[in-house]
Amino acid sequence: MLTRLYLFSCLRLLALALVVNASLGVASFAWAVPAAESPATIRAAVEAFVRAGLPPGGENVKIDVQGPAPGLRFPQCADLRTAYFGNANPYGAQTVEVRCAAPSVWSLYLPVRVDRPQGVVVVARALQAGHVLTAADLTTVERDAARLPPGAVTDAQALVGQVLRYSVAAGQPLVQSMLTGPQLVHYGQSVSLIAQGMGVRLVALGQAMADGRVGQSVLVRNVQSGRVVSGIVDAQGQVVVPLQ
Repeated sequence: MLTRLYLFSCLRLLALALVVNASLGVASFAWAVPAAESPATIRAAVEAFVRAGLPPGGENVKIDVQGPAPGLRFPQCADLRTAYFGNANPYGAQTVEVRCAAPSVWSLYLPVRVDRPQGVVVVARALQAGHVLTAADLTTVERDAARLPPGAVTDAQALVGQVLRYSVAAGQPLVQSMLTGPQLVHYGQSVSLIAQGMGVRLVALGQAMADGRVGQSVLVRNVQSGRVVSGIVDAQGQVVVPLQ
């Protein structure tokens, strides 16, 4: 009987020892797993780095940091450093290197997109070449400045009355090279012929020998003398001949 009690006590002590050892092993394993760096912290460091490198006037840019990829774990970092990988471009697509110098050394590369919103004039509907623009044809939207064509127009009011040189699609940004001024002078039309220069200004009645827009050179016949001269169409539809 005593032998049975002794064996039973030994088995209980052995079972208790196994439980304690198992608990200690789990605790040791949990302690051995290093703390991970927060993806939000990594993205915030990249955004701060990119924003600090923007030129003056870049306060309203949109910075999109992509990554780190879900499931990736990086040890917690006490010395997180950032640098451009490749050419540093203030706007558009770029890549930033994130490197931990201590206590664990690791690095990763994150793609970044920097957009600079800018108001630009686009057409509200598809229009054909030769169309005279009205306020109803135009609207102003925000687009990324880096993706706009050179010469994109930002003032809608300045385009009213301009004529399209090409057909355009709805939503297409307008650039100055697509436009021309309205035709102010028509063939056979009576126009004011103004000769000016050296402090002298002479006005005569002329007859246009060709169509003309603002800034274009046209031939005009002086009705009184019959002489044909070349002049420049001004914004009032007059033809100006410089005196030399």
